[in-house]
Amino acid sequence: MKNRELKTYLQSSLQQGAEIRHEKKEEITAQCKKIMREQEKSSGEERTSFWQFLSDVFRFEGLLIFGLQAGVLFLVCIQIGMIQGAAYYVPAFTPLFALAVMPALLRSQFYKMGEMEAVTRASGTEMTLAKLILAGAANLVCMTVVLCMVLYVRQSSDGIGRMILYGLVPYLVCMSALLRLIRLCKKEKIFVCAAAMMGSCVAWGVSAKALPQIYEASATGLWILLFVIFSGFFCREIGYILERNREGKLYGIIG
Repeated sequence: MKNRELKTYLQSSLQQGAEIRHEKKEEITAQCKKIMREQEKSSGEERTSFWQFLSDVFRFEGLLIFGLQAGVLFLVCIQIGMIQGAAYYVPAFTPLFALAVMPALLRSQFYKMGEMEAVTRASGTEMTLAKLILAGAANLVCMTVVLCMVLYVRQSSDGIGRMILYGLVPYLVCMSALLRLIRLCKKEKIFVCAAAMMGSCVAWGVSAKALPQIYEASATGLWILLFVIFSGFFCREIGYILERNREGKLYGIIG
């Protein structure tokens, strides 16, 4: 008798569950149709221009980007005023400006919001491009201030072209490596990149003392060659970002 009652109870429960699932299915289907109709009505909505989007990114990310750059610039200017032969140490300082870009570029990875950015109307690729433009503008201003500071300390403008190369080559090396890691590697590899940037600062600082001949006018051709090579790498990474943005694809790996 008990088995028969249990069987009846189970059959009625299963039938009731099927009815509930069927009702839920119809409810979800109706909601999806409603959302699709609303999207069709808003399909003619004007798309936000990139420059408007850049302005919005500046409002949310500008403080972080420009604040870190200003902090690095302050420390670099103090060091320039304390050392002799400051022109030779310019390559040891400029990687720090690339290092200061990392928190802004990698914020979505650390907060695990990369997947959310990837499905937004303004893709994560467009977000990366906007941050790079803002960071590039900040870096340009900071490196110009560093150059002016070095000229002030030296009380001479001789070799200004070489000093520009001294600053740009290490910066392009670090930025190219950073963008490549963002495109190909997960966030765990970024710590390796940060350590490599700090190591490059030390290496360039050591070279200023151990190999002063590479900063002489006779070595200008080598610096120009390095500038052309790493400018090509950097421009290629920027080209990847623009291509991904046009195709609506993700730039980088979602962790």
